[in-house]
Amino acid sequence: MTLKAKAMINKNIGGHHNHSLEQQLKIVALAVFCVFSSLVFWIMTLLALSSLMKFTILAFVIIPTGILFAYFYHKMITPFYSLTNLVEAIRLEDYSLRARDQYQTGVMHSLSHEIAQLSNDLQQRKQIYDQHTLLIYHLIEQLDAPIAIFNHKLQLSHANASFSDYIKQPWQTKRLSSSQSLGFVLNDDVERSKQRWSFIDESQTNKWQIKQSQFTQNEQQFYLVILTNVELLLRKNQQDSWQQIIRVMSHEIRNSLTPIKSLAQTLVELPNQEERAKQALNVIVERSLALQEFVNRYGDITQKINIQQSWIETGPFINDLLVIFHDQRFESKTECQKIWADPTLLKQVVINLIKNAIEASPSNEVIKLNIYSSKKENEITIEIIDRGQGIANIENLFVPFYTTKKQGHGIGLGLCKNIIEQHQGRLSLTNNADELHYAKNKMPGATAKISIPKPASSLV
Repeated sequence: MTLKAKAMINKNIGGHHNHSLEQQLKIVALAVFCVFSSLVFWIMTLLALSSLMKFTILAFVIIPTGILFAYFYHKMITPFYSLTNLVEAIRLEDYSLRARDQYQTGVMHSLSHEIAQLSNDLQQRKQIYDQHTLLIYHLIEQLDAPIAIFNHKLQLSHANASFSDYIKQPWQTKRLSSSQSLGFVLNDDVERSKQRWSFIDESQTNKWQIKQSQFTQNEQQFYLVILTNVELLLRKNQQDSWQQIIRVMSHEIRNSLTPIKSLAQTLVELPNQEERAKQALNVIVERSLALQEFVNRYGDITQKINIQQSWIETGPFINDLLVIFHDQRFESKTECQKIWADPTLLKQVVINLIKNAIEASPSNEVIKLNIYSSKKENEITIEIIDRGQGIANIENLFVPFYTTKKQGHGIGLGLCKNIIEQHQGRLSLTNNADELHYAKNKMPGATAKISIPKPASSLV
């Protein structure tokens, strides 16, 4: 077949497509009816029938034939209307409708059966998809990283509890808020030919990294935004490195200490041993035990701690500290009633920080102890302020084994930091000269600040 012939056929087919099926059926039915009526009238004329006979044939043959043609027309078209409504319902994900199969065999029966089967298959797939979507939402709620889902209008649709901590309030109160009001913007990345989420406040990139994805639900586009805390990730990598070093060192130290201590104890117990030699051996045993205890204690820094948080009354909490340090002068200021933390562990941290402040301050100098609540940050802050000489090499404060004390081991602050971070909080130490208030008043010393978040639902 030549290209010209094919073009003619396609043109003819396209011309027929300009008429609907209903129009074609009407034209065919009307043509058949006209031919039949013309034949009847020709026969009546040929037989020279009377007017009464012609009227009778018209009433009992021509008109019923026209009605019969109309009945068959509707009989053929009606199933297509039903199937059209069913397909439209399927497109709208409404699988409750079912086609009424008027035929037991034939092409219409097969078509109705296939559409019904398609509806069942799509319904099952939708149920599986909905289950997977629900599972994803549950998984998002269990993750520690802040996660938010924005709809096609860039409005907050869903989030998890960690995102509530990030925005310092329950995410439900910000539902359908614009992404820009939450500090996010969707930009076009021309180089990669795609869209990219970023922070409106560029300083956030120093702490957070954005990971993104997209998915479709109910024929709408949704954006998944995941925030990764870069600082925590770096600290975790650093902590993992120190843990590995500590494991190796602890193992080697224990392996060396055990035979040394055992041998020294055996030599001490030997008869006829000189007094000077016994003293030397006792020193070896004593220092071996001390080193063993140090190795055991240092393991606490990186261990996972069982945090049991509860509301702590600030009044009794401060009174207990004043009793412990009864020889020290304090200035305390409290602006909140309760602290959400583990009572035992928090007291251990504050005691350690107060001891550091006392050791760094001149004799009988006042130590300031402030406890206040921040509604904006939704957290409680504890400050221990001294008037000592300040802190040298602040960047090394939390490095294991680093200490500025003559008899220190460099493990106290690391343990305190571990405890506070497992409260999802922060521990920082700064020189007072770094703060604007203290810089104006030229007050020396340092400030230890503990920030612990309150529960997202708390109104305290």
